[in-house]
Amino acid sequence: MHYKMSLKHNPALEHDSVQRTQMLKGLAELALLSLLDEEACYGLEILERLRSDAGLQLAEGAVYPLLHRLEKSGWTAAEWRLDPQNGRPRKYYAITDAGREELRAQRASWSEMSSRLTHFLERRVRP
Repeated sequence: MHYKMSLKHNPALEHDSVQRTQMLKGLAELALLSLLDEEACYGLEILERLRSDAGLQLAEGAVYPLLHRLEKSGWTAAEWRLDPQNGRPRKYYAITDAGREELRAQRASWSEMSSRLTHFLERRVRP
């Protein structure tokens, strides 16, 4: 006799997962543009910095589609460089002028939204 285990379909959990993924995409884009505003970086370096410095737990497979999307939007540009330490070619990504404009807009939006939400969450709730 074989038993098949399955989880019941839970639309609420599925919605939470999709919503979290969308929010993470937006935050990752903002963080990535901010990182590239400091210096050009290669893919795995970007991933490591977003994980360690920004606290975004991105899968390795998530950063490259994001980089390609930003490049297609004209917000980043890529070029191959030789790594000075091991002589290997690496694809470096840098922010463009259009990317800096987008970063300014996203920072302003994030600042306003996070400020309003923080104010809302810290309001006094009457018993």
